Amino acid sequence: MAGLLALLVKTGIPLDSQAEELGFFDAPPKARHLGVAFISTSASDWAFYLSSGAKLAPFSGLDKPGFRLLYSLGTKFRERDPLVIGRFNRFAGGRIFLGHEWQIGALSISAYAGPSLSLHSPRERAVTRYKGRLGAAAMIEFWQSWNNHPTLRDGFTSGTLLVDAAEASGFLRLRHGFSTGWRNTAIGPEVSFSAGRQRSVGGVIGRDSWLKMRMGLHANGLSFGSFGLNGSAGYEWRRRERSSAYAEITALYYY
Repeated sequence: MAGLLALLVKTGIPLDSQAEELGFFDAPPKARHLGVAFISTSASDWAFYLSSGAKLAPFSGLDKPGFRLLYSLGTKFRERDPLVIGRFNRFAGGRIFLGHEWQIGALSISAYAGPSLSLHSPRERAVTRYKGRLGAAAMIEFWQSWNNHPTLRDGFTSGTLLVDAAEASGFLRLRHGFSTGWRNTAIGPEVSFSAGRQRSVGGVIGRDSWLKMRMGLHANGLSFGSFGLNGSAGYEWRRRERSSAYAEITALYYY
């Protein structure tokens, strides 16, 4: 789970960073769709991550409030180990969330909860003794549309808060987008924070505690029929570690 889920589904799939890569929230579609599938990748100097999943609304459709099912699977192919110079960790995981979405005028709010699972590679298990963990996770998201607002420019504001007991991590992201008038696209700033505590097994430290902040720009909502595309890029700061640039891209399919 560094994504067994996300709203990225943009909202943004984290194991320490599952949060940002697994979640995803898009504006409720204008046409009736029962679900949206996604595949997302995130890269920085510290890690490379790939995740996929879907959000389903089998009873109401995504354009209406109601029951939601979110699930995601993700793999971190490469992550620098802050404890051992030259070592890179790999892990995989996923989330399954059940929840509900409420729509109040131009505001959409969703709340989800479910199990989270993280698994680590055999090589990493031999060093850290940490095989994986099953735990609970919860997520809250909102999307406020400002279209046709008397004083604000067309666009949106969105937020995602995710906590994951399996990885002892938390993630918060806020975005604001200004409509470009082209293919439903909005562009604007984003900021995110993620944190987690030290993880150890049998006295052996498998992961140090961390605190990370990202600031950048995102392009949201680019659509081509049933397909959509979102992207973001910016800079990432880590406590006690060097900073680096980051980039994310997410492809969506509505059905």
